[in-house]
Amino acid sequence: MRPRVIALLGAVLVLIAVGAYILSDYNADSHSVQAMAQGDQTQQSTTAASATFRSSQSGSGITSPDTAAVDPAPQPTLLAEQPAEDPALRFIAVGDIMLGRGVGMRLQKYGSYERAFDNVSSILKQGDVVFANLESPLTGSTHSLDSKRKIVLKAKPEAVSALTSAGFNLVSIANNHMMDYYETGLFDTMSILNANHILFAGGGKNIDEARKPAIIEKNGLKIGLLAYSDMAELVFAGDPYLRYSADKDKSGISPRKYEAVREDVLKLRGKVDLVAVSLHWGVEDSFKVTDAQREFAHKLIDDGVDLILGHHPHQFQGIEVYKGKPIFYSMGNFIFDQNESENMESFIIDMKYKGTELTNLSAIPVRILDKSYVEIQTGTNAANIISRQTELCRELGSPPEIINDRLVFLQ
Repeated sequence: MRPRVIALLGAVLVLIAVGAYILSDYNADSHSVQAMAQGDQTQQSTTAASATFRSSQSGSGITSPDTAAVDPAPQPTLLAEQPAEDPALRFIAVGDIMLGRGVGMRLQKYGSYERAFDNVSSILKQGDVVFANLESPLTGSTHSLDSKRKIVLKAKPEAVSALTSAGFNLVSIANNHMMDYYETGLFDTMSILNANHILFAGGGKNIDEARKPAIIEKNGLKIGLLAYSDMAELVFAGDPYLRYSADKDKSGISPRKYEAVREDVLKLRGKVDLVAVSLHWGVEDSFKVTDAQREFAHKLIDDGVDLILGHHPHQFQGIEVYKGKPIFYSMGNFIFDQNESENMESFIIDMKYKGTELTNLSAIPVRILDKSYVEIQTGTNAANIISRQTELCRELGSPPEIINDRLVFLQ
């Protein structure tokens, strides 16, 4: 029995050995499969990370050298288009500027024409467009119309520094004093304004020039100014007698005739974003706006005009907002040497546009002091001016709010 036991034990040992071998081989294969799977995952992660790195660096010019030849070109990222924001524009406007006679004499005594607007220039300079009616020629000429039969005005050429120091860049020259020193005074004024980069409308070497718009571009918006006068066709005494109206072969200013104004407006409308029209008209030394003026102004707004800037009465008349467009029938005197208190009071008009839409409209009360400089009025000094203007605007159907000593029509 002993040999058989030994043989049986040997067989058992062999079976155990074979089983151990098989189990060991199975485990090895299992580990190999897991390792291969992990290797594949690692490779995929490495590839993804590499792609992410390349993508993040594509805008910086950095390229992964080991994949640059095989990876496809990076695709452009499509960004949602943002709507373009309308450009903003600030348009500031004032009334008559006359830097001669008593005003000029006082400013020369002070030794500076810039004194005229020193106290308001910080506001004026905030405007992209800063407009006024230049009520006298800038000239050294001594040959004028008959001063005994007409009020004759002029300012010295150096008085232009009052305009440039305050930021004025747009003026009307269509008024009843621009030809007081004949065409020499007109041409001197045009030359001085050009030399000082102040655009103008309303006068020229012939009627085509006089009706030509001044176009100023600010902040991506184009503003066109046309200017006309009621006094253009009057004949004034002098040597020789003179009619101010320009003609085909005659210098002068542009007359206010509806058909001509409308023609100019329609021609300009497609070339600019905003159309402004300056009108030298109305009842002098009066707050009265006539029915004919209102009808004329409304027709121009209907024809495509965006704002009307009126002058001549020397008093600040009521403001009307018609179909969202402002009409300033008379902006009064901004600097002048007249004596009546009501001729010394006016407003700085402050308008803000968003594209072609008027979004803010306010009026800041000012007064001429010592017939030589302008100063903002507040508190009790402003009360009378604000009260009167509020009533004048109410009569035109456009009552303002009163906020911080300002008249506010839009905000």
